[in-house]
This record gives sequence, structure tokens and C-alpha cells, in this order.
Amino acid sequence: MILHLLDQFHNADGVQIFIGEESGFQILNGCSIVTAPYQVDEDVVGMLAVIGPTRMEYERVIPIVDVTAKILGAALKNR
Repeated sequence: MILHLLDQFHNADGVQIFIGEESGFQILNGCSIVTAPYQVDEDVVGMLAVIGPTRMEYERVIPIVDVTAKILGAALKNR
């Protein structure tokens, strides 16, 4: 289910946030998902995601996911 959700936003630009029922999956109603794609040469090659409680500290998690995805993309490009 989670892979299906991430697949839907594979080409999304930047950080995406799904809180509770927004994911569309009942099993994730008590969870939040923060995602960001990582790219190599403008091509999305993967998706980074953090899954946690709906009460997670978004102000900390969102920039961490964003920066980590960018660093991962840069590291893969320099490989």
C-alpha cells in the first residue's frame, strides 16, 4: 500500500505531506507520511519517506526529508 502511495507522487516536485486519512489508506489513518523525491540529472530515481504519528514534529521532519533527498541525489550523481 505504501509503495502504491509513493508511486502516485513519484514525479511530484518537492516535499509532499499526507496526514491521517489524506493518504487514502485506512490502515494509515493514525499516521503521517512526509515524502520527497531524489533525482539524478533531472530524473527521479527514488523517493525518501518518513512515516510517523500524526503528532510528529513537522517543523523538524520536513526540512530533514527535503535536505536528505537533495544530498542523496547529489551523492548518486557524483558516483
